[in-house]
Amino acid sequence: MTGAHRTLAKRTGIAANVLLLALSLAAAYLLPTYPLFVFSLAVVNIIAVLGVNLVMGYAGQISLGHAGFAAIGAYATALLVGSYDLSFWLALALGGFLAAGFGYLLGVPALRLGPLYVSMVTFGFGLVVVIILQNWYELANGPNGMAVPPPQLFGYELFPRQFHVPIVLIAAGLFLLARNIVDSRHGRAFIAIRENELAARGMGINIAHYKTIAFAVGAFYAGISGGLFAGLAQFVNPDAFVFPISILYVTMGILGGIGSLPGAVLGGVLIGLIEAFWSGYFSVEYKDVSVFVVLILVLVLRPTGLLGRPELEKV
Repeated sequence: MTGAHRTLAKRTGIAANVLLLALSLAAAYLLPTYPLFVFSLAVVNIIAVLGVNLVMGYAGQISLGHAGFAAIGAYATALLVGSYDLSFWLALALGGFLAAGFGYLLGVPALRLGPLYVSMVTFGFGLVVVIILQNWYELANGPNGMAVPPPQLFGYELFPRQFHVPIVLIAAGLFLLARNIVDSRHGRAFIAIRENELAARGMGINIAHYKTIAFAVGAFYAGISGGLFAGLAQFVNPDAFVFPISILYVTMGILGGIGSLPGAVLGGVLIGLIEAFWSGYFSVEYKDVSVFVVLILVLVLRPTGLLGRPELEKV
C-alpha cells in the first residue's frame, strides 16, 4: 500500500468514526425511550468489553471475573453518591480506580499460574463479590439492591435520555485511550507476552509488571462500565453482576473479534440488539440460546470473529 493509499484509508477511517459518533449522539434525540435505553446499555457494555479485549485479546490472560469488577465500580459509585453526597462524576472515577486496584491484586496470581488456573481465580473472584453483596446488608442492602440518585451536570438531573450523551462521550474517550495503549510500548509488551512469555522475558520485558497492569486496566474499564450502569439504571443489585454477565462480556469480545478494539464495539452492539429483540418481542427464555447460536455460526464461518485478524486465530 502506497503512502497516498494509507493516507486515504486513515482519513476514511477518521470520517467513519466521526460519523458513527455523531449518529450515536443523535440517537438521544431520535430514538424512542426503550430503544434508546437498549442502545445506552449496549454502549455501557462496550466499555467493559474493551477491558476484556485488552486483557484477553492483547495480553493473552483469560479473565472470567469482569462482572465482579463492574459490580465494584457500580456499588462504589452508588454508595459515594447516595450515602456521601459525592458528585457522580467523581464517584464514577473513584469506582473505576477502586476496581483497577482489585484488578491489580488479582493479576498477582497470574504471575505463577497457568491460563486455566488464572481463569479459575478470576471466576472465583466474581462469585465472591456477588456473594458479599448479597449478604452485606449494612453496606449494600443485600439482595434488595440500592437506589442511585440521577447523575447531575451543571445542576440539572440527567435521566436516561439525557444521560445517553455523556455515556457515548465517555465510551469514545475510553476507546481512544485503549487504542493509544495498544499502540504504545505497553501494548507491544502485552502482545509479546501473549505470543511467547519466554521470548518476551528474553527481550527484557518485565512480565510481572505488564501482567498486573493489564488486569488493572481491564478492571478499570469494567469499573467505569459498572458505574455508568448504576447512573443509567438508577438502581443496582447483585443480580446485575452474576457470573453469566462475565461470560456475556467474553462472548461479545469473541463475536466481534478478540484482539480487535472495533470488534469489541461491534460485538457489544450485536449482542445488545439480539437481547433487546428477544426481550422486547419474544420470550426471554430463548435469548441466551439465540446468542449461543449466533456465536457458533460466526466462529464456524470466521474463527477470529467478525473483525478479528487472521494472525490472532490462535488467541
